[in-house]
Amino acid sequence: MADKQDDQIDVIVVGGGPVGLTAGLLLAEGGARVTVVDPLTAPGDLPRAISIADESFRIIDRLGLADPLKAETYLDTGARYFGRGDRLLAQSRPVASRLGHPAKSQFDQPVLEQLLWDRAVAHPLLDLRAGHRATAIAQDADGVTVTLADEHDATTTLRGSWLIGADGGRSFTRDEIGVPLVGSTQEERWVVIDLLNAPGEREPYAEFHGNGRRPYVLVPGIKGRLRLEYMMLPGDDADELTRPERIRELVLPFHPDVTEQEIRRAVVYVAHRRLAKTYRVGRALLAGDAAHLMPPFSGQGLNAGLRDAANLSWKLLAVLAGDGSDRLLDTYEQERRAHARKMVRVSHITGSVVMARGVAAVLRDAVFGLARLVPPAHAYLSSMRFITPPNYADGLTVAPAPDVDPALAAMVGTSLSQPTVADASGARTPLDHLLGPGWAVLHLGPEGTIARDPYWNGAARLRLCAAGATEASTRPDALIDPTGLLVDTAHPLSVAHAVVVRPDRYVAAVFTAGSERQVVDGLRSYLDLSQRQEATA
Repeated sequence: MADKQDDQIDVIVVGGGPVGLTAGLLLAEGGARVTVVDPLTAPGDLPRAISIADESFRIIDRLGLADPLKAETYLDTGARYFGRGDRLLAQSRPVASRLGHPAKSQFDQPVLEQLLWDRAVAHPLLDLRAGHRATAIAQDADGVTVTLADEHDATTTLRGSWLIGADGGRSFTRDEIGVPLVGSTQEERWVVIDLLNAPGEREPYAEFHGNGRRPYVLVPGIKGRLRLEYMMLPGDDADELTRPERIRELVLPFHPDVTEQEIRRAVVYVAHRRLAKTYRVGRALLAGDAAHLMPPFSGQGLNAGLRDAANLSWKLLAVLAGDGSDRLLDTYEQERRAHARKMVRVSHITGSVVMARGVAAVLRDAVFGLARLVPPAHAYLSSMRFITPPNYADGLTVAPAPDVDPALAAMVGTSLSQPTVADASGARTPLDHLLGPGWAVLHLGPEGTIARDPYWNGAARLRLCAAGATEASTRPDALIDPTGLLVDTAHPLSVAHAVVVRPDRYVAAVFTAGSERQVVDGLRSYLDLSQRQEATA
């Protein structure tokens, strides 16, 4: 770790879990001086989150950690929903991902935490203050002051330009800056049990058993990892249900020879459906569970937090560099809170389906039976389309002009598809690895004058074409998209188009030569890319 004076800190991150470390590392990778504060002295070892989405892998890949995480992950999984009598109601697999990673997988959170922690310890611009907790936060127009206490209650004061509170559902940061949570708490409690060395090979599906009596969830991992979740019934005593003998009784059907050492944890869990009323107060911003708490049934909690980290980090970097405005920073809440609210609602509905008992369970099973007879409804459920990815069209984007191709216009606000592209030599590379860490402009369609405004000086430029196109062999900078994800050979463009990609890989705009000025003017009120180039030239 680098030795730094406390008054040199650009961003203080309170919370060294997956979200805080990801945000801190993305900021440090962008050149910011970061201090991450956490009361633990080692990475967390509890397998809390268990489901990871394609976009989360994409974010982790920016830190070079996707491949080692995938080696410990059950990749490309789905879900099965069972009703009364253990009858299969629905089987779901996500639609094939266009982001270059498996759409849904089951991972082990301690593996991710160890990878992030090790990377943080080694990063020259990140100071990991392990074994310290925040005890006071104050801010003024120029920065944020955070008081820390170590395990002996010795205090230290940090001064930074910005603060990210990523310190979990019981966030000290959120309380200290006066932000309330809005929403409700689920009445039903669950016993969550994580096991090691479970026998047999399980199919790649999480199982939701809504048996109408004591619903339970079974989530397999690799290398014998297995999660079991049992809903507590009215009258159940938490202490009684978590006694070792009772836990063993619940586990035996799935792990007959389980030992005490193979039970990683057994805890009672209460789900919340809550959002922070605001994600920002002055120079302090909230991320992860500090900003949103959601039921676990759709596996979106940590994925939402990692999206927070990716969205916020590049915007803070732009503000720190002097080319991003305060309006840019306000789009963090605008974009992320809306999607978090949607995921809270989806998770609540999914949980209601699983937890149905009595007459509600009978009605649920009947509805699922009818859905099988209606192809659109069946396709909606079987492809998990109810878990919708973010769309930031109402955030930091510029609406496409009428002259933009409709298929490309629909990309604005969505995450950019990631094909594996080939260069003139035939070498194949995931597109993200060529975009660079900042803004990028992709040239699609025929040759033409496009993206010539000096505003784009601070963006990487890539030319994408179809296999067999003339420029594929004549232009050394041309990249071939053999997948059709971005270059559709069945519907070739008649004029050159530029796709503007943000650092978090979301599409900010698409334009032709005729609509370039509209896009430049629309983005300039948020940030000026040309200033960035001049500052680094």
